[in-house]
Amino acid sequence: MKEKDDIRLALLLFSICGVHFAVDTEQLTEIIEFNGANSSNLLRFHEIIDFGNLSVVYNAPTILSIKTLNNDSYRVIIDSMEEIADFSQNDIRLIPPLIEPFTLRCGIWGVLIRKGQMVLLLDFYRLLHEKPSRYVSSPEI
Repeated sequence: MKEKDDIRLALLLFSICGVHFAVDTEQLTEIIEFNGANSSNLLRFHEIIDFGNLSVVYNAPTILSIKTLNNDSYRVIIDSMEEIADFSQNDIRLIPPLIEPFTLRCGIWGVLIRKGQMVLLLDFYRLLHEKPSRYVSSPEI
């Protein structure tokens, strides 16, 4: 039974190097298959989040076009898009205050447990705001 105050979110779920992420579809304008094209304004997700020295391989690359609040746009290559699914806001846990300042700089604002796995919830608006401006107009990849 649906609770009266139950707010639903449509989340796009994806993973990279075994780490699961989700983003609210309201932040996206387009989802397209990556065809290997080079372009400015096209970023690889692992470079924004910084996976450190981990060797990242994109097995099923997909491009997400991200809306921005000031009508700029940027595109991010993700890997292994799983699905778009509907979730209750009640299923989401906010990041604990102890680590929140670090995670917010990475655009991570919450956690969802799905099928026994932790899914990190991303805010691409915050991620762009917290990162240097080089991500808005990046060199060709």
